[in-house]
Amino acid sequence: MDNPYAPPASGIEPVQEHGDTYVPDWFDASGRIGRLRYLVYVTLPTTLMVVLAEFLNNRFNLDARPRVLWALTIAAGLAVAALLAVMSLRRLRDLGRPWGWALILPLAPINLLLIGVLLVRPGDQGRNRYGAPASENTMLVVAGAWLLLLMALTWLAWLFDIA
Repeated sequence: MDNPYAPPASGIEPVQEHGDTYVPDWFDASGRIGRLRYLVYVTLPTTLMVVLAEFLNNRFNLDARPRVLWALTIAAGLAVAALLAVMSLRRLRDLGRPWGWALILPLAPINLLLIGVLLVRPGDQGRNRYGAPASENTMLVVAGAWLLLLMALTWLAWLFDIA
């Protein structure tokens, strides 16, 4: 029975209900991630992979074994490219953009512009067609960002021989 005194019904969902977020997982290719998480999820593993490769090169003298060095370089490069592609796809979802934009990543001069946009532009507020936004950054993500800043400052001090 229809009640003429009931408030009108609406098919419009609220922009964001309290708790309408999720915690992104490192190894999950679905969902959205924010700017700081994108920076940390891409840069820290890449940096650790370079440090590990340098350690292995020095420890096992891979310069004397060029085939092993090339195999290690190709494997590390493919892992970094896959990580960058997945995280960029998740970041594009946060901006409400289609996956096709990720095809720009192999194009060397243009990919820097896309990565810059992914790092600077804020994501959609509330739900978009790709799902709920990621939760607030955890303490570990913030610590990873501070670690990146410390590594960058250390590298600059080494580069310019600042004592």
